[in-house]
Amino acid sequence: MIVVADTGPLISLAVIDQLDLLDTLFHHVVIPPAVWRELEANIDELSIPQVRRFQGNVIAVKRYQDINPDLGAGEKEAILLYDEIQADQLLIEDRAARSFAEDRGIICAGTLGILIEARTGNLIPALRPLFAGLLAKKRYFSIPLLNSILALNAEQPL
Repeated sequence: MIVVADTGPLISLAVIDQLDLLDTLFHHVVIPPAVWRELEANIDELSIPQVRRFQGNVIAVKRYQDINPDLGAGEKEAILLYDEIQADQLLIEDRAARSFAEDRGIICAGTLGILIEARTGNLIPALRPLFAGLLAKKRYFSIPLLNSILALNAEQPL
């Protein structure tokens, strides 16, 4: 399975030290240049040196077009790259960007979807500590949403 990743899920997984889940769940994760630039700009500030491993996974977008002026550069390039390489999935967090991508028929997942899949596959023992870690690292997820996911997985609420 080839996956194109936007910046948000990579940062979120990095701050809770769960980037290795991507290797387990997906065959190959690629990123466009704009996503690499966004990651690189946050490495020191967020203490996420482990994202440097994606520098070798950068694939340039061959036919850039401004598909939606409301999207960020990383989101635009990730969507375009998904189409160009006919990827299997797009990892994206931003609600507007994800909605735009899904309207184009793109299969999307975010950080929470990855963590739920990992929990279902017994790759992680629990979601609650990871959700708490995301919130502690100022990754913005709805607490009611997180608690509903925890309830579905028979875990205590936050």
